[in-house]
Amino acid sequence: MRLFAVRWLIPLTIVAVLLPACGDSTRELFEVTTTVVASEYTQDIWVTGPDDVESDDWGSWPVVYLMHGTGGTGEGLSVMAAELARHGVVVFAPNYRSTEPQYIEQDAECGYRYAMTIAEDYGGDPTNPISVGHSLGATVGLFGGLTDDIYGPGGTYDLCYGGTPRTDLIVPIAGCYYEYEGNTFQFDTSPYSNEDAQIVMVVGSDDDVCEAWQSQDAAEALEVAGYDTDLIEVTDGDHANVVFYEIVDGEWIPAPDDPVGDEVVQIILDAIDNSN
Repeated sequence: MRLFAVRWLIPLTIVAVLLPACGDSTRELFEVTTTVVASEYTQDIWVTGPDDVESDDWGSWPVVYLMHGTGGTGEGLSVMAAELARHGVVVFAPNYRSTEPQYIEQDAECGYRYAMTIAEDYGGDPTNPISVGHSLGATVGLFGGLTDDIYGPGGTYDLCYGGTPRTDLIVPIAGCYYEYEGNTFQFDTSPYSNEDAQIVMVVGSDDDVCEAWQSQDAAEALEVAGYDTDLIEVTDGDHANVVFYEIVDGEWIPAPDDPVGDEVVQIILDAIDNSN
């Protein structure tokens, strides 16, 4: 079994493209509902989507696979999931055993494959998947989303379900691609094979955990490797408020009204609209 944790903790080096966040979304707003699902191969997955089976858009909503950071949970990203769902997106936020490297690949990939098999039950379009990840989830999402030869149809990974098409759009948020807590990594793009994926990297200007230079260098390396990559640096964003949290005395406290979180949600919505 391959260890996800070894191969996607890898760095990059380049001039990033800085783009402003676009204007307000014109999407219809919905009430949302959340349920928890799991299969024999997965941890719990929080599913949040529009609560409107009568909508003309039922069955065509984009599907976001939203991955948490080290020590987090799918439930912990509930504010971001709900905000995306309000705008007509079906969000699957899986748990994966992020502090146990030997299980990360299994939990993340099997959760993704399972989510795509049931997305239609929640009004989502599994042919238009989007990968969004925060912190460790950003690196997991990049590796899982870009390694088509391993995880896609006909790939070599066969622990659960069948190979599932890779994501069309990857939005890594505040990733540590080169170093984290004194540990350094290589960023090797050579295993990547999903050349059709669009990548929109997001980082806060004030992130002191996964500093902005890491996303900047990673974006440049991906560009050099031939991937369609943009970088958006969010003014006043830090490692926590980009996903609706603040850190108080070392504790992560939900901050559902933080405008930085709203800006990141809008960036994701704009990226989805621009990828269609």
